[in-house]
Amino acid sequence: MKNIPIYIEFFTKMASAVFTLLLGKVLFDQTNSLWAFATAYGGEFLIVSIIQLYAGSLADKYSPIKLLILINTLSISTFIILALSYDILLSTGMLIAAMVVYIFRPFYRTCLFVLIRNLVEDDELKVLNGRVTSASQFGQVIGLSATGLMLFHTSEVLIFYFMVFIYLLCLLMSMYLNKKCQFKSHSHKTSMDTYVSWRSFFKFCRQNKPFTVRLISSFSIAVSLAGFYVLLAPLVADEFSNNEIWLSFLSVSYALGAIISGILIKAVITKLPNLTSDRLLLLNQIIGAACFLSYALIDTLIWLPALLFLFGISTTLAAVSLSSFLQLNTLDEIAGRTAAIQNIVIAAGNAFVAALASYLFDMSFHHAAIGVAFCLMILSVIFMVCFKLYPEKKADKLNN
Repeated sequence: MKNIPIYIEFFTKMASAVFTLLLGKVLFDQTNSLWAFATAYGGEFLIVSIIQLYAGSLADKYSPIKLLILINTLSISTFIILALSYDILLSTGMLIAAMVVYIFRPFYRTCLFVLIRNLVEDDELKVLNGRVTSASQFGQVIGLSATGLMLFHTSEVLIFYFMVFIYLLCLLMSMYLNKKCQFKSHSHKTSMDTYVSWRSFFKFCRQNKPFTVRLISSFSIAVSLAGFYVLLAPLVADEFSNNEIWLSFLSVSYALGAIISGILIKAVITKLPNLTSDRLLLLNQIIGAACFLSYALIDTLIWLPALLFLFGISTTLAAVSLSSFLQLNTLDEIAGRTAAIQNIVIAAGNAFVAALASYLFDMSFHHAAIGVAFCLMILSVIFMVCFKLYPEKKADKLNN
């Protein structure tokens, strides 16, 4: 029963990966510029910012399971319509499909954030979050692989029907969970009146600075991960003669690190209990900066998959630890809003890196890689100071 969020994340991330790769490759091949892809990739910030506020409020007010059922039903209907009308819409249909994925993805993220913290006990949060993250990366790998195969052997229309199948599975799992599962209570963490608004959420953030600092630090993780995705196609074109095998190889190297670390996270937190979310985040920034500097400054990159494997491990550990911290230290009434703001911060990081890398790429690929690395170094210093000023141990006591 508790594994259903893992499967839902796997399939929805697979769907997201299909359109991220498809959109990125089509736009980059047509324009030979990062700006087209950056506009589509970074444009998620505007979409997420508008929709996420509404999604967060809904997740606090209504059952996240019922919201998942509604979203999956709408997704199925939309992709059936797009598949049937593709001969008329052509490439416009592909862009509409990508927009649909971008629009509904915030609802999935917010609902799963609330659902996970209501399914398991506090000491199981990191384990379930780790497995969800592994499922996310595994879904990414499968999605990337499936996209290439489908484009090679079939047409774009079948991709739409593939999406219908994915969301149908998610709908069935959501309905099953809604029928069978009883959710745990976090009433001991409740300290607000019955009526809760966004003003209540921001009041909570002002009163709990350690929580707020770590909520904002999601921006830093997003910058490192977005840098990897935005620079991947230019890296293969510049350093590997546009060999598509390397595109898959490098993507899978990162994803394998993320998958393995998510699966083994219980052993990691047991053997290394002093690895706080703060330390893991800073470690991730250091490894990410090393990757991007390698893109630009080192000629021989045959060992790059190993470095990206470590980058995948560090990103997963940092993201899982941070999400678990936020889930533990938020309140029942504002859990959805917490997830909403975190996703907006992440989308802002994606948009920032997409714009920065595209601007610097107009000079050269090396400028773009060094620029993203330098950005990560600056963020590391900023958050290192913030973590010192507002230690994590204080945030752990917020709800005790």
